Amino acid sequence: MSTATPPLPRPWRWRGALTAALLLSFYASPWLRWDGRQALLFDLRARRFDLFGWTLWPDDVGVLLGLLAVLGVALALLTHLAGRVWCGHACPQTLWTRAFDGIARALARALPARAAAVTTQLSWLLLSLWTGITFVGLFSPIHALLGAAAHGGWSGWETFWVLFYAGATWGNAGFLRQQVCRSLCPFARLQPLLTDPHTPRMLYDARRGEPRGARPPALGGVLGRGRGLLDPTTAQDYVFRAAHPLLAGPMPTFSADRLGDCLDCAACVAVCPMQLDIRHGPQADCLACGACLEACAQQQHRAGFGTGLVRYCSPQAMAGQPRRHWRPRTTALLVMLLGLLACGAWRLL
Repeated sequence: MSTATPPLPRPWRWRGALTAALLLSFYASPWLRWDGRQALLFDLRARRFDLFGWTLWPDDVGVLLGLLAVLGVALALLTHLAGRVWCGHACPQTLWTRAFDGIARALARALPARAAAVTTQLSWLLLSLWTGITFVGLFSPIHALLGAAAHGGWSGWETFWVLFYAGATWGNAGFLRQQVCRSLCPFARLQPLLTDPHTPRMLYDARRGEPRGARPPALGGVLGRGRGLLDPTTAQDYVFRAAHPLLAGPMPTFSADRLGDCLDCAACVAVCPMQLDIRHGPQADCLACGACLEACAQQQHRAGFGTGLVRYCSPQAMAGQPRRHWRPRTTALLVMLLGLLACGAWRLL
């Protein structure tokens, strides 16, 4: 019989693949061809917008604005039903921050500290510059843009926008990082208006996890050793005490067999891009990226406990209540989306 340790769980193992796929899609988008032309091009000089064989002219600006409105309402409906999946998995700030972090980690493993730091900054600058070129290539034909760079140089506006988006990428993903989401992003401020108690979010199961603390190995989880779940009031009291030690006073001392499943290892805090502690309760700045969920699942696995101490679910589901799929905001957003689609279909017919 094999005694090999089972592999560590990766509940959201698709996160890295999705990030790579979205970044590759962006960098490949100016190079796609359709009928001998660039498939996706907002050509300012020719005043035409080519979208895979569909050409919009200046008098079609209403169609373009309608398309943007449909995408905006669809994003609002997606956020209402599924939580901050855009912020955590598809937002450019999230994607490029992950790319920068991946480069930094790879170079830190391969090079000495000082060489890794210098090479990381150079790599970030090169990726940022290519990002600026790719973005401008969606507005000026990419082949002509690169040809001009190799032979005669760019126009003043092309140079400005390439350097502007390169600098914005380098500064936002490399230095501002979570401050962009916390202070600069307008959608982050609107997001709480789109959610309700039935919208999924990252949640910590305090009834199972509290009181937190280190314990001897092989003690077993609360369900396995029969301690069971705490009542909600007691669990939230322990959460409040841990989050506000100066206000609530020191936490009581518990024997190992009375501790919850949280090991107080702070792995969830260490991996959070927003530097949040999910154990303190739902927080408006949480991106729902799943980093804390994955880190906690691995720590729980190593301790021999079950996963699910941190879960992506709604507060109602965490409390054991059934989920309502149709709510007032659901109906309002769906009606808006269907109305916009109907107007668009009527306009195009």
